Amino acid sequence: MGHGFESFSFEHFFTLFFFGIVTFVVIRKGQVAMEPERTDLVLMISGLTFSTLIIEAILKFFNGTYDILVDLPFYLCDIVILILPFVLLYHNRKWIGILYFWALAGAMQALITPDIGEGFPSFEFFRYFIAHAGIILAMLYTIIVRRIRIGWPDFINAVIYAQVYLVVIHLINTFLGSNYGYTMQKPPGASVLDLMGPWPWYIFWGEFLMIGLYLLLIVPFLFRKVADDVDEPIEEGGV
Repeated sequence: MGHGFESFSFEHFFTLFFFGIVTFVVIRKGQVAMEPERTDLVLMISGLTFSTLIIEAILKFFNGTYDILVDLPFYLCDIVILILPFVLLYHNRKWIGILYFWALAGAMQALITPDIGEGFPSFEFFRYFIAHAGIILAMLYTIIVRRIRIGWPDFINAVIYAQVYLVVIHLINTFLGSNYGYTMQKPPGASVLDLMGPWPWYIFWGEFLMIGLYLLLIVPFLFRKVADDVDEPIEEGGV
């Protein structure tokens, strides 16, 4: 059983540093690997993140602690975790572009201000950090190793589909009395939403924060010329 987790503690910073090193090493390995090892590696990473969500649900179900008000996979990062293996397996270029923004903006924020109660070495600790760091790793790996250029169509798709998510999840919250996506109230722990005023203003200002983060994420592709003039060929697939 782990102790209580404290944000911005040595444990927190060391965990971020550790996953940063893992991300660097895995991407470097992918850059020198040949097929099918290159593809297998990123599928293993996305599969690992997927498994953390499934294992957590199974454990809570058998322990009798599964609560549909908080445990359904309706948070944006959970949705990314669920669809990421299939997006990468079927090489869906459209959703790779969307998940680049969703994964990096959402999961990075989750890693900086973790919403967990238990620290190392609890299951909650490992599940949370493996899941969020895993989707960041999988997306950075895909973008860098495959030399995919993210452009304005990807940015627009990410913003539009985020609005669809926000509307749908708010309707679900209204029906269930839940708080997925924090559309009903702020998360209990400290977060950037604390700086954005009461409901519903923090949702409104959160939209501007999201767009700002997305703009930062597209900047490297506006000013950095990749080695190849086009993306590595990726077949369009359906998810």
